[in-house]
Amino acid sequence: MLQRHALFRPSLIALFACAAPAAASASELSYTYVDFRVLSASVDATGTQSTTPGQDVTAEAGDGDGVSVAGALALPGRFYLVGMFNSSIIDVRARIESPLAQVDIDDEFDLITSRLGLGYQRELAPSLDLTLEVTYDTGEPDFGSLAGEDFDIDTSGVGARVGFRWNPREPFELFAAAGPVPYGKVLLDEKRFDSDVVLNAGLRWYFFPDLGVGLDYQSGDVSSVTLSMRFSFGRLPW
Repeated sequence: MLQRHALFRPSLIALFACAAPAAASASELSYTYVDFRVLSASVDATGTQSTTPGQDVTAEAGDGDGVSVAGALALPGRFYLVGMFNSSIIDVRARIESPLAQVDIDDEFDLITSRLGLGYQRELAPSLDLTLEVTYDTGEPDFGSLAGEDFDIDTSGVGARVGFRWNPREPFELFAAAGPVPYGKVLLDEKRFDSDVVLNAGLRWYFFPDLGVGLDYQSGDVSSVTLSMRFSFGRLPW
């Protein structure tokens, strides 16, 4: 019996020695963080309205920039809360046409989008996480009015995203997610948004364990390139 235990003990030591590197390389991705961001946005939308008999106003949205704040809070059982608020100022060119004159006016409009919801993360490999998010999204461009026109839209609805976060090397993170959002397409002529599938993809570099910078791109009629500073708060005990 003593000889059997003596043979069994080295086997256990060898097993733990093999398992230790895998545990050490486990994903350290945090789901409790705050992002402060600046963004360059672009809105692909054109619409025309007849404000009075014989007078048409055409608005063509363009590029702009803005600021954003986003964050997440880890919950027990692999769940987390997620939220985002973007505020941008977008260029717009308006053309007013009437039998007497044609006038082009350069102006700006406010674009506000937000997202709040629940996420779930699952570790597929020591450095690869699968993420699922269901959110309540809002989109609101405020064009104002130049000649009686009204292109303002206010929409909200359920969005969903499936994505991944991957640490190919310790200071770097690659991430991507795709799913439908209620403001994926802008239909100015009809004064409404339409749902569409958009893609988010980017990378993040942590120059300290809980502090990093990121760059990501979002597709769609309301597209953006975002530069962010992330403050993480480590992995909570659950």
